[in-house]
Amino acid sequence: MKAARFIACLMFAFAAFLPNGARAMETGNMPNVLNSMKSYKIFYNAPNSQIISQLGTYDFVMIEPYHYTAEQIQKIKASGTRVFGYISTMEAANWNQQLMAQFEPQDYFYRDGEKVHFAQWDSYLMDIASPHYQQILMSEIEKNIAAKGFDGIFLDTVGDIDNEHSGTVLQTQREGMKMFLKGIKETYPGMALIQNWGFETLKTTTAPYVNAIMWEDFNYSTVAKDQWSLDRIQDLQTLHSQYNIEVLTVSCAEKTKSTQLAQKYGFIHYHTNRGYDIW
Repeated sequence: MKAARFIACLMFAFAAFLPNGARAMETGNMPNVLNSMKSYKIFYNAPNSQIISQLGTYDFVMIEPYHYTAEQIQKIKASGTRVFGYISTMEAANWNQQLMAQFEPQDYFYRDGEKVHFAQWDSYLMDIASPHYQQILMSEIEKNIAAKGFDGIFLDTVGDIDNEHSGTVLQTQREGMKMFLKGIKETYPGMALIQNWGFETLKTTTAPYVNAIMWEDFNYSTVAKDQWSLDRIQDLQTLHSQYNIEVLTVSCAEKTKSTQLAQKYGFIHYHTNRGYDIW
């Protein structure tokens, strides 16, 4: 599912500027553990001893926590690398039958009375406003991320909120995501959070709670002269000033130009043409 998402290089809508207001205590203008970071790696497959060693050469990494023991996480962290554990927030995939077995009917999102199934990923759209669903996610975080000594959480599929919803449903899902993030911050106050996509939701709702946002498909020819992209860059720079949020970019083409463009705007860049499952 995650590798397929990389290949697809999905783009989500991003509009409306964040209104001025009091900064929340969760992040605001407080120190951000990612501020001094320059290199990172995304790897979702199972590691071997060589990969464990090499992961420790990056400033921070994003990995699939199911594949790692607490001892392996400590080995990666020994050289100062920050380790983020992956969790999907708005979708649940059929490959994880242990997780799927925990869901109740109200945990799924329904459209016209039917569950929303993404055939390409074999996953279902979930209802983040469901307290029971939030409870399951929190349990997964405790068991697979917090208990293993991860430094933070990589929150995937947040972009589904902007991409799949509108009107009052959109507001309900954003409020659900807000309550979920507040729960994480209250339970694990030292845990750093990285949000994947969901730019409008970032501006309106989640900016006070996250340390960074990831922008995939940050390829030079797509971004450099595209007005939508240039507007997003301006907005993200403003959010960085307001909330000290870092921007992580990922390119899968035009490595040199894409990297230079990201660096021009102060973004932390990662390039791969091999996806996230191949070392």
